[in-house]
Amino acid sequence: MLPLLETEMFSSVASTISDAAIAIKSNKNTLMLLAAPSIAGVLSIAPIEAAMLDSGLPYRRRFRMAEPSNGSWVHIMGPSMEAGPNFISGPPRLTISGRIVEGLQGSSGDFRRGPLTTVAQAHALAQMISPSGTRVKRLRPWMISGNWMHSALDNTYDPVYTALRDFLHNQSLVRVVPLPEVEEPELSLVPWIDELALDAVRSRWQELDIEGRARAISNLMKPGVFGSNSSTARLEELGWHRIMGLGWKRDLASQVIDAGKLWKQNSAIIASNLLADSLISKGTVPSLKSED
Repeated sequence: MLPLLETEMFSSVASTISDAAIAIKSNKNTLMLLAAPSIAGVLSIAPIEAAMLDSGLPYRRRFRMAEPSNGSWVHIMGPSMEAGPNFISGPPRLTISGRIVEGLQGSSGDFRRGPLTTVAQAHALAQMISPSGTRVKRLRPWMISGNWMHSALDNTYDPVYTALRDFLHNQSLVRVVPLPEVEEPELSLVPWIDELALDAVRSRWQELDIEGRARAISNLMKPGVFGSNSSTARLEELGWHRIMGLGWKRDLASQVIDAGKLWKQNSAIIASNLLADSLISKGTVPSLKSED
């Protein structure tokens, strides 16, 4: 599998993350994994924890706002920080924050810029710690989730999101499918679509040719183009490019909504641990209790 750090997106952070991974793998002491009790914090911590488990390395995780103190640690910063990763050795201490990087190359040869989130960087670190780890690979589809939740996709086209999506698809780690092919989509993401109308499209989906499918999805999504606050880029992802990990029934965007519901039903700390445990053990968001 192609190392993430060898791709253009990660070139500006590759040496820092590589150095940190080498030091973490040789570290004999317990590594503290620290992040805020938020969805982004959990999605950043989970792949690193998976790598530690796959490699049999000692660690502890904590979801809290406090700064780390003594010992070895990886600290996930909040979304307001965009300084990129910073590593200090002896003992290994890695701070991960987002960074604006070059994504895909445009038709005119120029590189377009977008956010390399803490989630994506955490997956690159996890892959370096445990290149063939089962848990790490199972979590890989979530690498794109930080960009999905980032506001860049609401403001304009996010080339890093697209590059990550294409990378996952080319590595056969996800399927990119249109909305009618998602078994259990979260319809609150597309509130203008009537469930019966979606079911009607699904019932004849296999009979439709490419043009017929394109027309059916366009009809489903058209009200959202004129009546929602979502950007064109996000609407395209919701209608035509749903991210499905292997064996998933719900796409990534739908599961992000499910994850948010955990925080409505539990304290932030409990929700964070529930989400982290489920991602690491199953690769998906936990089943939700009824909200009635």
